[in-house]
Amino acid sequence: MSLPPRIAITEVCPRDGWQNFQTIISTADKIAYIEKMIESGVKSIEITSYVHPKYVPQMADADQVTTALLEYAKGRGVALSALTLNKKGVVRARALGMTNLGFVISASMEHNRRNANKTTEEAISDFEGMAKNCGDLNITLGIACAFGSPFGEEITTDMIFRLYDTAQKHGVKTVGLADSAGVSTPDNTRRMLQTLVPQIGRDNVVIHLHDTRGMGLANAFVAMDEGISRFETALGAMGGCPYIPGAKGNIATEDLVWMAEQMGVSTGMNLERTVELSLEMTRTLGAEIVSSQAALAAASR
Repeated sequence: MSLPPRIAITEVCPRDGWQNFQTIISTADKIAYIEKMIESGVKSIEITSYVHPKYVPQMADADQVTTALLEYAKGRGVALSALTLNKKGVVRARALGMTNLGFVISASMEHNRRNANKTTEEAISDFEGMAKNCGDLNITLGIACAFGSPFGEEITTDMIFRLYDTAQKHGVKTVGLADSAGVSTPDNTRRMLQTLVPQIGRDNVVIHLHDTRGMGLANAFVAMDEGISRFETALGAMGGCPYIPGAKGNIATEDLVWMAEQMGVSTGMNLERTVELSLEMTRTLGAEIVSSQAALAAASR
């Protein structure tokens, strides 16, 4: 299969990338960074999560961030989304004017237990209860650990199909397939996609990859080669799950943009601005420079 002529990137750094930072990023800085992300050409950004600040202190200003950015993004043709965990989150989102929401269930029973203190069955029940109240909203169901579990469990395509069927019953079409622990290899990624995509539909799949074992971009290429054109990435390769041992961040936005553009696949993004913002954020926030494009830019100065 030939590569798609264009891919669409959702920037998830403001939620997935920042959520585990021990130092609280100011609301003003978050807003300024997200505005710069928009200026770099990205057309979809996950800006926050509606979760109790006791559990994720970094997201305590979710309402303020949302209110400050909705009109700014709308005027520039950028779609904003947020993660929600329950009905309360949906109520908050609707009151703020958000229409694009994500909900996550892990295909790994152990990851569900560690991450949300729930079994997979309980997570499915919570999702169904939430989805019943979301008829006017665009919901994406993210399936964590879809390409493998870091805890030795077998992840079957039957489980993925079950979660997708549950989503479909509630009007949810878009499914995010995540290699949350970065355990997948290119051959496994291809095998899973060749089984899943024909039934889910290529246009309904979003790929979310982590780079724990250095396979992130290789897996992204395989997904593109299988015709997938929607990806979630994070500037500076930020992110990672505290409940997965040794987990690293997402694949870097700037690295995927460089690879895609070099192969003639359009992203609609300005690579120079993207790299500059990645460097600015990592230095200001005291993070390690992880992405290859940012490291190259830093070395040339």
